[in-house]
Amino acid sequence: MKKFHFTLLNLFLFTPFIYAQNAIDKGLETINKRSVEAHLSFLASDALEGRKAGTNNARVAAEYIKAVLSEAGIQAFFDSYFQAFEAYSPVREKRVEFQVNADSIALYKQERAYRRLSLQNVVGYIEGQKKDEYVVIGAHYDHEGIDELLVGDQIYNGADDNASSVAAVLQVAKAIVTSGEKPLRTIIFAFWDGEEVNYLGSEYFVENFKPLQAIKAYINLDMVGREGGVLPIFHPKFRVPENARQALRKENKWTHILYSEKLAKVKDLLLEDIEKYRLGITPKLDIIPPKSHGSDNLSFSLRDIPEVWFFTGLHPDYHTPWDEVETINFDNLTGITKATYLVLWDLANE
Repeated sequence: MKKFHFTLLNLFLFTPFIYAQNAIDKGLETINKRSVEAHLSFLASDALEGRKAGTNNARVAAEYIKAVLSEAGIQAFFDSYFQAFEAYSPVREKRVEFQVNADSIALYKQERAYRRLSLQNVVGYIEGQKKDEYVVIGAHYDHEGIDELLVGDQIYNGADDNASSVAAVLQVAKAIVTSGEKPLRTIIFAFWDGEEVNYLGSEYFVENFKPLQAIKAYINLDMVGREGGVLPIFHPKFRVPENARQALRKENKWTHILYSEKLAKVKDLLLEDIEKYRLGITPKLDIIPPKSHGSDNLSFSLRDIPEVWFFTGLHPDYHTPWDEVETINFDNLTGITKATYLVLWDLANE
């Protein structure tokens, strides 16, 4: 009789774990190379002419993202899926970046002439059991548009930067819905406009999010479609000791996964998942310095919101017309998408 009671107790304790594992697996099965490739190929097609922020082509990309979210069952976070906003700067000759900060805009409007850019984020969500605790996952969808002075191909398609990440986040959103399990925390899926200008979309979002401390973590994806690139700390905006640069400059096939020290547990969980699910990616995990530039992570890092950043590195085709669909490693991208889903699951159900 004692043995019978012990068995029932174990069944009671492990049933929630088994249910959660089944839900995780159910969602994971929806992420596949064909779907990731379909999303990316449309967003990086010549028809969208490089998705330059503020253009009609960027608005077409936003409409596509909205349609995919709606079809997957992701609700609009605002009154609609679009968070429209404007950015301002002085006249071009002053070489001042566009800003969404209210004080900066007020100063610019005192000028004799100023510029205005109309933009929109695309934002959806899945409500959690704790409605007012959030995990945000984001990727920018804008790129560099067209350079009419170029001889030959004039379109900056931005397949890696950043159609790759948008395709991944769209698949992750569908996987979370398909899992059938309501997350503990509310998950916000955000697609930023104006990143290439001055991180405008993510900056506007965090400036207007109340209360900001309700965001417990941010997952950023930017350029996850290639392999063998260098860490984003090599970007001119980063300051890294030369010995560290030399140590990491060797050619590699790493997927760089950078995380805040507060989220150090992500490392062990992710390494276990990569092996368990045979994701086929080679992770290089490092703690990211606070307030690091390079992508939309900065908008969150400046507010001390812990982050995880997936990135496969800078490469010679960065911000050129040669960042095309044909250069994408779709097997690696699919593995990264699955890894992102598993990290999001852990952070949303902590």
